[in-house]
Amino acid sequence: MTNLDQAIRQALSAEDAEFLARFDKEAPLHSQVLGTFSGPMGALNVFAAIITFAMFGAAVYCAYNLFLASDARTAVLWSVGVVVSMLAVAMLKIYFWMEINKSAVLREVKRLELQVARLAARAQA
Repeated sequence: MTNLDQAIRQALSAEDAEFLARFDKEAPLHSQVLGTFSGPMGALNVFAAIITFAMFGAAVYCAYNLFLASDARTAVLWSVGVVVSMLAVAMLKIYFWMEINKSAVLREVKRLELQVARLAARAQA
């Protein structure tokens, strides 16, 4: 925790600090990954996961044929297949990490909205 976090915690009332402590725990990685398959983008993320596994399978197939290639031209073509397939896998993995990051940012924004709503309710009372 930084000094700013400590200053914010000290400024909160005991009730607010207790309330916000419930949201401090971040979800484990496996639940964050599985969370990308739900919601409005869930179907697209399932499709992207299937494509990721298909591209990895294609990379393995190309690598297998690369080692069986008898001439240099064929070996180069199979190695291009390996590189392109693994690039596709890498790009899809980056997409999934961006989705997980987006979920984390949205969760923090919702926490801030909740804090502002509680502050506004207290100011009106």
